[in-house]
Amino acid sequence: MIAWNLRLVAAGLLSTLSMDLLTGLAIGLKVAAPLGPRLVGRWFVSVARAQPIHADIAQSSPMPLELIVAMPVHYVIGTVLTAAFVWGTGVFGWSRGAGVALAFGLSTSVLPWLVMFPAMGYGVFGTHGPEGTRLFVSSLISHAFFGLGLWLALRAMRFS
Repeated sequence: MIAWNLRLVAAGLLSTLSMDLLTGLAIGLKVAAPLGPRLVGRWFVSVARAQPIHADIAQSSPMPLELIVAMPVHYVIGTVLTAAFVWGTGVFGWSRGAGVALAFGLSTSVLPWLVMFPAMGYGVFGTHGPEGTRLFVSSLISHAFFGLGLWLALRAMRFS
């Protein structure tokens, strides 16, 4: 059981790492323009302080540890979503194939679209994001990469 849980955590970390690496490539190719990690970390810290709603998170005062908090929280979320995928596919008897993993990854875009972006002051789907960002398409691309990474990580960790 411990070995299975460790494999699951490793799959979650790999899924999220693939998301980050491929998103970095997409940013370099100017296909994606997401929020920077400081603003995401600022929001995570504000959530921990029970103050998740902002008119514009970029205009909020910087918070201690916002950059340090961003990555671990992001990776915990990715690992929890990976566990939810493994659990859900097991319960419902769904395939853990590439198509299902990609669909799941894309569906996780709902979290920033309907929760994070509005709470940051950027509207549903991030339609009022900061100048130079393309939040809707960037999150869609990133979460597609998460789904691809999820499929590859589960295969590598022998979950499929």
